[in-house]
Amino acid sequence: MRQSRVIETEPWGVTDQPRFLNQILEVEWQGSPRQLLRAAKAVEREGGRKSTRRWGPRVIDVDILLFGSEHVSDPDLQIPHPRIAKRPFVQDALKELGAGGAIARRRKPDSRRA
Repeated sequence: MRQSRVIETEPWGVTDQPRFLNQILEVEWQGSPRQLLRAAKAVEREGGRKSTRRWGPRVIDVDILLFGSEHVSDPDLQIPHPRIAKRPFVQDALKELGAGGAIARRRKPDSRRA
């Protein structure tokens, strides 16, 4: 796993809330994008996230930005993330990781990291 530095930004969507702390993680994943979404939602629950208003305050928010070269267009999962190009901190963090590559890479069970 690799991680970007933490980047503090103004809130997006609903602006009357504390500033956001953003970070990108690059991980290897053996499963499907749908399985990664389930894992991300579990991390949010374990981190104390509760349902609130859309874009409202939350203690944790996990988004899947990329998944190799795969594209997913489901109501609850869109890859690449639909707002990836509109968020400068995302672009900065991707550059920091040297990520012209994928942030969540599908890995075969016996593959080795390049």
